[in-house]
Amino acid sequence: MGVEHHGTRHRAPMDPILETLRHIPPSTIGHFLDEGFLDIEIRPIFRPIALVGRALTISAPPRDNGIYRRALRESHPGDVLVIHRGGDQRHASFGGNLGLATKNCGIAGVVLDGPVTDLAELTEIKLPVFALGVSALTTRRLDLGGTIGEPIVCGGVNVATGDYVVADDDGVLIIPASRIAAVVEQGRIARQREKETWRLLSEGKTLDDLDAIRRKA
Repeated sequence: MGVEHHGTRHRAPMDPILETLRHIPPSTIGHFLDEGFLDIEIRPIFRPIALVGRALTISAPPRDNGIYRRALRESHPGDVLVIHRGGDQRHASFGGNLGLATKNCGIAGVVLDGPVTDLAELTEIKLPVFALGVSALTTRRLDLGGTIGEPIVCGGVNVATGDYVVADDDGVLIIPASRIAAVVEQGRIARQREKETWRLLSEGKTLDDLDAIRRKA
């Protein structure tokens, strides 16, 4: 089933922290931070992919997708929907139509600890989505409840609304708002060092050469 592309709501201007995070891959932060990385089973559904934003948390009952409509109404452009599926790893709760509706709201991307469906459509619209896999067995609109904006656990990580989400081909990282300034500053320095290392290695330098250069600096 093809998708039609409609107009989207205007995105909110990205704040300076998000702009900086766009240039710091999660793997760079992984050199100095251990916490906040989602289970490696939660992967991008297409590549290349990149996502930064602030979390809007959702807890959805198994087999049910009814809460998603309310979540879209309560979302803001630039949000990342981070969804706890209540342990349901069989039913796909997110697909092409919902993906296009989500993109039309200006949402930056989606992270969920369950499968998705309509892989071709989600890939076509290029909405960044990270999930456990793909399934043809889908949820229903059962309206069994759930929560929006409350703390959840997704991929083994505690997530609160307002936390920062950084994700790319390598995986997903959640950074609590209370720690973001320190992580960004350390990440910026680490990224500069990585780029310099890559430049020197590309010039034919060895790792021993790099150590010697840095001892002299």
